[in-house]
Amino acid sequence: MSPRGALAPIAPVLIALGLAAGPARAGIDTTPAFPTQGQEATITVTTGDGAPVAGAAVEAVYRPGSKVSRSETLGTTGPDGRLTWTPDGAGIVSLQTSGEGQPALSTNLSVRFRGVPLSGLIILIGAGFILYGGVIRGFRLLASLPPQLPPDT
Repeated sequence: MSPRGALAPIAPVLIALGLAAGPARAGIDTTPAFPTQGQEATITVTTGDGAPVAGAAVEAVYRPGSKVSRSETLGTTGPDGRLTWTPDGAGIVSLQTSGEGQPALSTNLSVRFRGVPLSGLIILIGAGFILYGGVIRGFRLLASLPPQLPPDT
């Protein structure tokens, strides 16, 4: 009997166990999934079985791992495991929980800009002028060179 044939009777049981396990996991979730700078978001902290974690202290670290990272204490979760938060900066943010008897959880998320950042737009336009200006100048220089004749064979 092949190994595939030996596993055939257990396959429905394994599938049923996988479906029964469900997607519950301990973690920190936000609504919306990608918050926007200056707009309110809801943070939900849950345990491995999906139950809300009440009284967990939540901290936000803006630009984690960077020399310019900064942290902000957001508060503690209520009885429903939720906390509202208004991100004041855009970029990568690490949400971390702590507390006595609470699971230490962490997740990274992206906070979107409220609109198009003016400094980013200026840098983009400046880089375009430098890049395409250099290309145009290079083609003009090539066009001004005398044509080379193919070598005699």
